[in-house]
Amino acid sequence: MTQRKLNVGRVVLFINILVLMVIIGFYTGRLIKYYKLEHADKEENSTVLLVDSLRKKRSYVDLTKGLVCDDDTNTCRYKGEVNDNYLTYSGNTYRILGVDSRNNIYAVSEKNVTLMYSGLEKGFNDSYINKWLNMSEKDHSGIFENLLFNTELLDYTNMCSDNVNDLENIECHEINDDNRITLLSLYDYKEAGGKSSFLNNGESYYLGTMNDSKEVYYITPSGDISVIKNVATVSGVRPVITINYNTELLDGKGTKTDPYIIEKHDIKTLADVYVGNYVSFNGVKYRVVNRTEEATKVAGVEVLSDDEGKLSKSFGGYNNKYSNNSKTIGRYLNDEYFKSIENNENIVDGKWYIGNLELGNLDYANKYNSSVTYKVGMLSLADMYVQDLNNILTISRGIESSDVVIVITEDGSIYSDSISSEHNVRSSFFLKSSMKVTSGDGTLETPYVLGEADNENKEE
Repeated sequence: MTQRKLNVGRVVLFINILVLMVIIGFYTGRLIKYYKLEHADKEENSTVLLVDSLRKKRSYVDLTKGLVCDDDTNTCRYKGEVNDNYLTYSGNTYRILGVDSRNNIYAVSEKNVTLMYSGLEKGFNDSYINKWLNMSEKDHSGIFENLLFNTELLDYTNMCSDNVNDLENIECHEINDDNRITLLSLYDYKEAGGKSSFLNNGESYYLGTMNDSKEVYYITPSGDISVIKNVATVSGVRPVITINYNTELLDGKGTKTDPYIIEKHDIKTLADVYVGNYVSFNGVKYRVVNRTEEATKVAGVEVLSDDEGKLSKSFGGYNNKYSNNSKTIGRYLNDEYFKSIENNENIVDGKWYIGNLELGNLDYANKYNSSVTYKVGMLSLADMYVQDLNNILTISRGIESSDVVIVITEDGSIYSDSISSEHNVRSSFFLKSSMKVTSGDGTLETPYVLGEADNENKEE
């Protein structure tokens, strides 16, 4: 009897071991199968879409910060003070706002890209800002869009266009999808967390939202919401773009030091450099603010200085038209300053637009009605990155007075000051686009170092 029980026990043990081996074999086989499938897929198709990488970061526990998604609408939004939504595209750093119902990614520039009169009281579609952002049949439209590389990556942007009269009741029912590039709406700002979110960047900037009185909302440097009651008030512009759902993620982890990268191309000459990148010319750093095939416009990253410190200069002259007449800032820049620049044969003549604006028509395009040609000038309102430095003269003429010019103040706003008042000076000039790039990565810390223009272009 004991022997029989022992044999039965051995059989049961054998069966258990056999079952266990079958289970182990089954799951080991599945593991190997899916491991091979996963890695074979990576070998055959290494494409990683930006939207897929983003959705993997979805927040499940704390829905007050991070990428918060709504399964009912198939949308996601970044909320709070996040630090993993940085993206670089065409020379600018953006903060990703979220993923829309089309699975497209929408993002806003990290900083202002210009200062200008808005015209938003006319509605976004008819505003000066919309004309400045988007290409159209209008003269001098699409200043911003024209400077972008690879716009095929962009789709049309959905912008909330509801009028808001009560800050306690901000909703989004009306959508404007007429434009590729727009502004943040008040709804966007609220949904991100407002003053306590990554959208509070310490700058003043326009929102694309009005109230029923046609007063335009904007964000103050402290992150508060306010309204512009005077159409002649100037604030900053933060473009919002929408990136196609099928855009490939080329590199990056979304952090400030390692942002997502969705576009790359070879940088061999200055013509290849993005507007917004930094270059080093004769050991001095400049920011690229505009470009054509022949010439690239740059502006200093610091104000001019001498052995005693920062230069303080007046616009000078008898009126606010930029010129090189004696005792003007134009004469100083195109004579003494220009002669002090090494290798200045690489600087070409450039057009400086000095058309006048009026209170009844503050459209930036009016500045193109008049121009002068010189080697060296200064930036004007609606130029890219005019807001980078404070307490500086601009080339923009004051409104309805011939003896005042626009000055950027210490806090980044503007005011009209006498042509005899002294301020810091930020120089700007056009370099040959054929200048070679010898090193660098285009950042402020490691700018592209410029060498000589190629011989063919020099001979021409």
